[in-house]
Amino acid sequence: MIRANAKVLALIVGVLFVPLSLVGCARNEDSGETRIFEIENTEEVFGKGDEVDVTVRKHYMILNPPEDLTELKELVEEYGKEHPIEGGIDVAEGKSRLFHMYFYRESDDLPRDWQPDEGYLSTDRLEHHKNDLIAAMRWSDVDPRKRYDIYDKSKDGKVVERLRFVEDQLVE
Repeated sequence: MIRANAKVLALIVGVLFVPLSLVGCARNEDSGETRIFEIENTEEVFGKGDEVDVTVRKHYMILNPPEDLTELKELVEEYGKEHPIEGGIDVAEGKSRLFHMYFYRESDDLPRDWQPDEGYLSTDRLEHHKNDLIAAMRWSDVDPRKRYDIYDKSKDGKVVERLRFVEDQLVE
């Protein structure tokens, strides 16, 4: 009788524990490792036609960004080198290209699977998530020096500290 109860108890625990632990593992894919990926459906290209400049904006999410702003700048800089965006846009002769890479942190308002929503009664665009913008990198064909704005923000998006760099030079 005791053996039968032990087997039933083991079966019940196995049936409940295994699926619950697998669900927990699937939801907890955040290993604490810093990771950057492009936010899908957010690339913007402006200035086609008769305009002098063509602006390219790409948006990225950083999971588990470093707290140190200098480390964050180095991370963004390295990502830009490993994932260049200049090659994707060709312009007519005489036009210049302006490049912007924006990096956001994950939050309750901006989860890792966020997508823009252009609904009839409500919209949700990246410009509504400036509170989660933690780094920006800008340059152009005319001035290829990369400019960085790196932010430490509170949970509600207030800037606690901001560092600005031109290449590796910290500027005011």
